[in-house]
Amino acid sequence: MPHIKNPILHLGVDIGYRRDTSAVAAFYRNPETNKHVLFCHRIWEPPVHIPAVTDYVRMILKAERVATVNFDPHQWAAESQKLTEEGYGREMREITQTGSFMIGIGTNLSIMLQRDDVVIYRDPEIYNHFSVCAVRSTESGPRIVKSAQAKPIDVVIAIAMALWSSTQDIAHTVHPAFDEATHTVDLMELV
Repeated sequence: MPHIKNPILHLGVDIGYRRDTSAVAAFYRNPETNKHVLFCHRIWEPPVHIPAVTDYVRMILKAERVATVNFDPHQWAAESQKLTEEGYGREMREITQTGSFMIGIGTNLSIMLQRDDVVIYRDPEIYNHFSVCAVRSTESGPRIVKSAQAKPIDVVIAIAMALWSSTQDIAHTVHPAFDEATHTVDLMELV
């Protein structure tokens, strides 16, 4: 399936340290099919040179229309600050990978996959990460976990972050073409 022209992308960045992989994934919503499509991804094997991840994100920011870059500030603080200083602050979206957020993206990924609302191209690395990934039911909802502790699932987390952002339909409010005065309607006007 060919990509649509000039999609608005949502990126997920999952940084791993020491013996863990790092991954970046980008999704967009196809307005014709209403499916969320994986635009691109990249996985870095350990030891990960974190500036290389930043260079890849920077390349996407320069070449494509990007609405959000979702990342955990505890993992990528200094590098995300560099991108903010380069003028990409509007796109940067800090999301701490803690309980409620991880349950939210796990729930979203699970629902979207079950409804077949996601298009992920065939890739052996992505398949390997998904194959050692499990969904654990918790009192609050499903959570993405490793079924084999020694195996990486970072691209699954990056995909889940990017997909979550893509499904939130927030691109219009963070995209540079958005003008709050023009595109916001007072609630009383609707009554």
